Order: sequence, then structure tokens, then C-alpha cells
Amino acid sequence: MPGPSVRLDLHNHTRFSSDGLMSPAALLKKAARRGIHCLAVTDHNTVQGALEALALADADPSLPRVIPGVELLTADGEIIGLYVREEIPAGLPLEESAALIREQGGLISLPHPYDLFRRGAISREARLRAAQIADMIEVVNGRSLGPRANRKAAELAWLVGRPGCAGSDAHRKVEVGMAYVVVDSLPTRETLVSLVGAGGVRHRLNPREYTLNWGMQGLAPVTRMRRRVAGYF
Repeated sequence: MPGPSVRLDLHNHTRFSSDGLMSPAALLKKAARRGIHCLAVTDHNTVQGALEALALADADPSLPRVIPGVELLTADGEIIGLYVREEIPAGLPLEESAALIREQGGLISLPHPYDLFRRGAISREARLRAAQIADMIEVVNGRSLGPRANRKAAELAWLVGRPGCAGSDAHRKVEVGMAYVVVDSLPTRETLVSLVGAGGVRHRLNPREYTLNWGMQGLAPVTRMRRRVAGYF
């Protein structure tokens, strides 16, 4: 059991995302090596990877604890549902998508709200509305293309009075553990928001990493196409 400094990473992907390149097992093992104690598995529009990762973690106490989730594409852009175990259709209106997350007892995070070149980022018109719906705002995303997007996200979190969270948004092993929140204890559904609010955001982003992120995002469409051709999606 980790001590008083628990590293919590709230945004990660596996091969169940069309642009993800890790199995759930590979993600968990790499996160353990990077010192992550608890992570959310938030594949695009599916909970399959999260449920597989959760089962692996439940069977092996040496692995990080898993929060099952989904990065869900709504009609206005993406939101993250945490503590979600059942599939939710993509493409629904923002409020309807949020209501379906809430029906499962889930929490909502708004990822990368100012990464304007990001496929699926929340639309400018819906950004404030989505922030007010969310329980947390992602103020550091490990795949950000520059520090400005993260600063703007922190300003949005302050504006709407929501705690700022962080996630690596890892799609491949090199990205695991890039951004996380240091909290006092392992979270539950009931304590997550308060723990994040009292915690501290940490990251490994620097000018080199921002430059690499441009390349990684440029490769994402190629990855999706190759996986579709190979019959994965």
C-alpha cells in the first residue's frame, strides 16, 4: 500500500482505443514502473480496456489500482466518465452523455479543453457548459502541444470552481506517467474529487516533450488507419 504521496493518473488508453498501442497489462506494468499507484483507464468510446485492466489489478496487488472509465465523444466533443463500467453510446448531446455517466454513479472530467488541434476536443461553444457539468477539469494533459493550453485549462477550472486534475493521456509506453496528481490516499468514488482538490498536479512536460507531442499526435491518424486495415477496428 502506498504511503501518503499517492500518484494518481486520470487519463490513459489501451489497444481498445483506435490509436492506442498498449494492452491493459502493458499499461499497468509500465505505470507500476513509473511509480503510479492508481490510474484511470479511459479508452475512446468503450469500457472494454478499463474492465480488463480492472480485472488484472484486482488479481495482482502489485499493480496500480484501476478506476474504470471512458473518454466519450459527445456531439460537442469529448468528456471523461470515471467509475463507469457499462458502455455509453458515442455522439449523443453533451447533457445526455453526462446524464448517462451520472446514472452509473460516475464522475465527469473535462479533458484537454484548450488543445485546439486535438481530435475530439470540446468545442469552443460548449466549453464553459461542459466545465460547469464536470466534477474536475484536466489542467495538465501529458500530450499537450504547449504550456498555454494547460494554463488556460487551469484558468477555466478556477472560473467554474472545479478542482484541476491531470492525466498522461498515454497511448504508448513512453507516455505513461507523464502527468498525475499527488494525493493523500487511494481514491474511492466518494473521495476522488476532494482528494484531487487537496492534491498537487505534477508532470514531466518540458520543451522537448512538447515537441515530441507534436510528432505523436501527427502519427495518431496513421496508427488509426493501420489498425483499421489490420482489422482491429
